[in-house]
Amino acid sequence: MLIDGQWVDADSTIVDGRFVRPDSVFSEDIGDVAERLRAQPGRYWLIVSSSCPWSHRTLLMRALKRLESAVPVQIAGGERTQGYAVAGGAPWIVPGLASRIRHLHELYRLSAPGYTGRATVPVLWDSHACRIVSNESARIVRALDAADTGGASAFTLTPPSFRDRIDSLNADLQVGLFNAVYRAGFAQRQDAYEEAVESVFATLDRLERRLANARYLFGAIITETDWRLFPTLVRFDAGYHGHFKCARRRLIDYPHLWAYARDLYSWCGVAATVDMDVIREGYYQHDRNLNPFGIVAAAPDADWSAAHGRERFGPARMALASGQEVQIDPLTFQRGEPDR
Repeated sequence: MLIDGQWVDADSTIVDGRFVRPDSVFSEDIGDVAERLRAQPGRYWLIVSSSCPWSHRTLLMRALKRLESAVPVQIAGGERTQGYAVAGGAPWIVPGLASRIRHLHELYRLSAPGYTGRATVPVLWDSHACRIVSNESARIVRALDAADTGGASAFTLTPPSFRDRIDSLNADLQVGLFNAVYRAGFAQRQDAYEEAVESVFATLDRLERRLANARYLFGAIITETDWRLFPTLVRFDAGYHGHFKCARRRLIDYPHLWAYARDLYSWCGVAATVDMDVIREGYYQHDRNLNPFGIVAAAPDADWSAAHGRERFGPARMALASGQEVQIDPLTFQRGEPDR
């Protein structure tokens, strides 16, 4: 982490044997960014890790909203010496500056010279103001969703009529699953581990029941919460089951959740955001605290492209920015007429 702008080989996430995720520092409201994303293409850059689920949320929204040409991406990854390398260890010229950096923490220091905290991904970088706009994935996802778009991407994944329910379920899943797998994996006390594992599987059990009679978490309409859940599901058998010792059951042992995850994977543009080899390497090879020899576990035997059969619950639906709902073909993004 950085302390007063200087890198130190220390961390602040373990408290009394329990993993405690620090709050994001650059977490102010960035709603004003949304209107500039298309009007000023290339101004905002996403710095992400392909193995990180929080980064994956932003990559999914960027793909679903067709913002690839408006929001460039820089992939951080490789061996974690001084945290994330921004270009696999090669020098990277920071957009908007002449500075060359190798580590993500250098970008944090450029934005805030006296920064104290962890240098995490994702990061939304403003190449005009030359500063980090946000390192809070939830804020970035909402800004991308609110971007002024046209054509097939003129929809919202947080329709006003669902907003309160989306926020509530997001919060429950954050505590019960998204962060709980990390609390299990990084626990340094048996009781802390067992508490986290109980939370993980209690949450997965509830989701399995919820998805037994509905195509998506809120019925026929797909929302932000579905896409916040997907990065954890896609990493579960590949990383969390073994590396984080969430070993009671696998995703493929949940018939409804497993089919639901394949449904999401089949959406146009989503498979391109998933690199299973990088995901497994990111956990097993680059997390030497839990896996000191860097042995990468064998890939799970799972066919993500297999038919999911979730069409039996009816066609997929999305909400337009106007609030109207439409049927949509997940494979092509072709849509029907709005409901009257």
